[in-house]
Amino acid sequence: MLGRRHQGHYYIKMVKSFQAIVFCVVIISCREAKADDTAQKWSPRNNKYWRHLLKEQSGLDDGNGEHFDDMQSCVQTALSESNDVLLQDKTAVPTIVDTLTDSQNRTVLVEIGNAITPSQVESVKRLAACTRLYFPESRFDHREFTMSGGGNDCTFMNILLQIFSPEVFENVINIAKLAYEKAGWGEQLRLRPPHMCGLRTAEYLNYKEFKRLGGHADTGSLFTVLFALSDPKLYQGGEFYLLPRDEPDNRMYYFKPRQYSAIVFLSETHHGVTDLEGPREMFTNEFWVYDDAPWHSSTRAENSEMDWFVQRAEETLDH
Repeated sequence: MLGRRHQGHYYIKMVKSFQAIVFCVVIISCREAKADDTAQKWSPRNNKYWRHLLKEQSGLDDGNGEHFDDMQSCVQTALSESNDVLLQDKTAVPTIVDTLTDSQNRTVLVEIGNAITPSQVESVKRLAACTRLYFPESRFDHREFTMSGGGNDCTFMNILLQIFSPEVFENVINIAKLAYEKAGWGEQLRLRPPHMCGLRTAEYLNYKEFKRLGGHADTGSLFTVLFALSDPKLYQGGEFYLLPRDEPDNRMYYFKPRQYSAIVFLSETHHGVTDLEGPREMFTNEFWVYDDAPWHSSTRAENSEMDWFVQRAEETLDH
């Protein structure tokens, strides 16, 4: 499975300094059980926390004024100025490039080629630019990973993605579904399919001011969909690495994703980015057991917040 070692595929490196990090499927199962009753009553993909914003064409207020019309105008103007990008789109179909399994023979990562089109990449970048313009304090973070080092400049686009770039949002779900079915995560780990999960966060990541991303896990999420927006020839290093649980000798798997490809992996698996030089842009999305995180939640909502939102919604219906 890992016979090829060239760009876009995995190669193996032994890392002795890393401790084995245990990925606990029980944790995910517990979260599944805890939210199970909630999910049955509040089925994700109802878009209940943002559909009213789209219907009313308002509500995008972060304390510094209403910006729904501003965002809509900004995105439409930007895209109308770049119609030539549409001509670059190819009819190539997303395809499975490779998979990675752990020591228990469970698939932890799926690589997909042709996962996003040039015009969709342009939509993501334009949406990120408009978001930083109108929400510079509440939706942008020069994010440093103090515990493990490195970081990235992060533009948080959850809800804005669903409202202003619905075709990209739909593609994120479709790519997640393709990986989910290939990995057998429903049968192996009893994880819900993407269309029954909510989008916890959608982030445009730029590494211009950072030279690496320290190892971490996307704790609290089920699976993460990471799109490569940059041509890997434009930057040196910057390899994505993954440490599956119970891997013998702490074996790390590294690869450098091709432009327009996607990496879909189990969120709580330890991962990071090696030292890099040059422009590296990524688009990451995390799915979880709740519905899409509300506009007024934290930029990367926590389980406790969603429990509160669900409770308030139930109280509202009861009255």
